[in-house]
Amino acid sequence: MDDTLLQRIDGLLQSKSDQDLRRLMLAMDAGGIADAIDALDHGKRKTFALLPPEVQADVVMLLSESSIHSVLPRLPDFTVARFLHFLDEDDATDILQRFPQRRHPHILEKMKEDRRKRIEKLLTFGPETAGGLMDLNFIEVEPDATTPKIITAVQDYARQHQKQVPMVLLRGKKGMLWISSRSLISSAGHAEAEHIAQPVPVFHHAADREQVVDRMGEEGAEVACVTDDNGRIIGVIRLNDLLWIAEAEASEDVYRLGAVGPLETSYLEAKFSSIWRKRVVWLSVLFVAELFTFTALASFESSIAAVTALALFVPLTISTGGNSGSQAATLVTRAMALGDITPRDWWRVLRRELVMGLALGLALGAVAFLRASLTPQGVLGTADRWTLAFVIAQSVAAICVWGTVVGSMLPLAFRKMGIDPGYASSPFVATFVDVTGIVIYFSIANAFILG
Repeated sequence: MDDTLLQRIDGLLQSKSDQDLRRLMLAMDAGGIADAIDALDHGKRKTFALLPPEVQADVVMLLSESSIHSVLPRLPDFTVARFLHFLDEDDATDILQRFPQRRHPHILEKMKEDRRKRIEKLLTFGPETAGGLMDLNFIEVEPDATTPKIITAVQDYARQHQKQVPMVLLRGKKGMLWISSRSLISSAGHAEAEHIAQPVPVFHHAADREQVVDRMGEEGAEVACVTDDNGRIIGVIRLNDLLWIAEAEASEDVYRLGAVGPLETSYLEAKFSSIWRKRVVWLSVLFVAELFTFTALASFESSIAAVTALALFVPLTISTGGNSGSQAATLVTRAMALGDITPRDWWRVLRRELVMGLALGLALGAVAFLRASLTPQGVLGTADRWTLAFVIAQSVAAICVWGTVVGSMLPLAFRKMGIDPGYASSPFVATFVDVTGIVIYFSIANAFILG
């Protein structure tokens, strides 16, 4: 974004020169306007609100997630209804679903009846499902329909609905098929539909949107078909419509890995109270879980009293498990997101991480042995230097193996139970391994020092 232009926009916002700002924005194309709004630190909503509804419709689909969260929530119902009129039903539905459900009736009642009914149909499907992603602009033809007949049907549909060119679908011997515009135009003579069509993925309307994104990405499909409970085609999904979903899912995963509830707006524009609620819930859960470390330490009070030096190495040993577990959890979660592994691969993952945990544990254990052997005699008390060093090294190695196994298995277990593996976050793994690590550490100490 040109800094000079951005400064000019900022100056017009501060001077409240609305008409000049409107003229400046309309001198740019939709992409330029969206870039300008994205680059603004303030005044995003006001700048968007100054645009005509047909321009708003083009711009809103190009805005970044943070800008959308800044612009949409405070727009009046009438303003939203006006620019939704210029969007395709699926895009209008996607935008509408970003508003609280209580606002939907108020926005819809301000739209034309035919548009309202089509959007209401799409709203019956959850936003997290294939039905919530689909587009209603499609036609279904017979397998033996010729290209001239199909082209005529496409033209009639476009004139009647005044929409983009509809998707052409048919049921062939190979299942559900799709005819691309390129194939339709470049086909010779009176080619039959089935001969120029290609297979497409088919999803039940209740399929999770992550499944849709993953499968279409794996198959490199440009289009997918959505069916009802009876197998009838009710809509199509275009690959381009999934780009913002991939971004949203990635953002949610990052938040979950950090044990923070997803934000509905940009960080700087989010209310303090909202961010506080998003963070305090998870911190409270993790804090309560960490209280078990007190219980674990209390049960080994006599061991600590006998050899005070053991308490000095508690942070060192248990942090090893949290760090190794967080590494494993991140790697496995990412591998599942890419489709490299599934819960069925748990045994292969377990074997791999066991060996990896042992290798990492031996390396860290050697460093721990060296550090523990250098403990001053005044701190050791009656404990034997080399015995203590051996205990610390063995504890670090054992806890590292344990943390690696827990970190790798939790995401797989969560996915198997139908829970988003992103919740097997680094803080969650670290908290769990902290408590169990204390038990491992003092059990080894009791066996070799106090046994």
